[in-house]
Amino acid sequence: MLLRTSWHRSEVLGTALAGLMALGISGANASPVEVIEVYPGPNALAQALAAADPGDILNIHAGVYHEAVTVSDDALTLRAAGDGPVTVDGDCQTRYVIAVRADGVEIVGLRVTGAAEGFGPFPAEIDFSNLTGGRVHDSVLRDTCDAEYGVNVFSVGGAMTVSASTASGFSDAGIYIGGITSPGATVVVRGNHAFANYWGIIVEDSAGGSISVLGNNVHDNSPAGIYVPRSDGVSIWNNSVMNNDQAGIHLTAESDDNLIARNTVEGHFFDLRDDGGSSNCWRNNVYTTSSGDISC
Repeated sequence: MLLRTSWHRSEVLGTALAGLMALGISGANASPVEVIEVYPGPNALAQALAAADPGDILNIHAGVYHEAVTVSDDALTLRAAGDGPVTVDGDCQTRYVIAVRADGVEIVGLRVTGAAEGFGPFPAEIDFSNLTGGRVHDSVLRDTCDAEYGVNVFSVGGAMTVSASTASGFSDAGIYIGGITSPGATVVVRGNHAFANYWGIIVEDSAGGSISVLGNNVHDNSPAGIYVPRSDGVSIWNNSVMNNDQAGIHLTAESDDNLIARNTVEGHFFDLRDDGGSSNCWRNNVYTTSSGDISC
């Protein structure tokens, strides 16, 4: 049967059409935005994605989806329908469970597990690489197969947000931000919960855009909570960083012109650690122990 037990379409017009216009697709030329209702079944997500047009919404109903998918159309939204938990599980047979290869894609309210080593470098539950931007919101990323990252954001050039999500158990970082060098990039990591990873949040090899790490709860990672190697101009504000073993917030010697302010950082060998970068500003943080020049 033609998937009607797995998904069906209902036409809607509204905010998703506005998203298409933001991507340069005029309202006159855009196809009507549709909602695709997705229910558990063999390859249900992959088949729904194949049927979608740019700007459509996949309304994903409760259940476990045993598959790994690639999102190739701009401005798609993959969202939980709200009738119970939605889990997308790669079953330890994939490098990425959700690989985003289009601009303006939003992932909202999903639980994503099952990325694994052995299928390519840097396995992650959700991967945004080499595109303009997108959004992950209110999602749960949990390592079940020795993946390196919960959310991997690499070389994006526009607006990217990771917010209100939970990442735990990863062998590298719960949330990884790397290679952000475009002057037009605006990356916001806000209100997330990262715990029991190697590093909670990493910002690496990035300079030139705007990167903000705001209001996150980062605890019980080892060796560090928020780690910033070789990155400039990052704003780290109002985070709670607790009991992350060696360091709470750690900037390497090649990280310059960063602002670290109003964070509460406690329970580490060094709560705040600056290995010697230039013009970093540490201001109004609550902490006990430190290493390096923690001033402004």
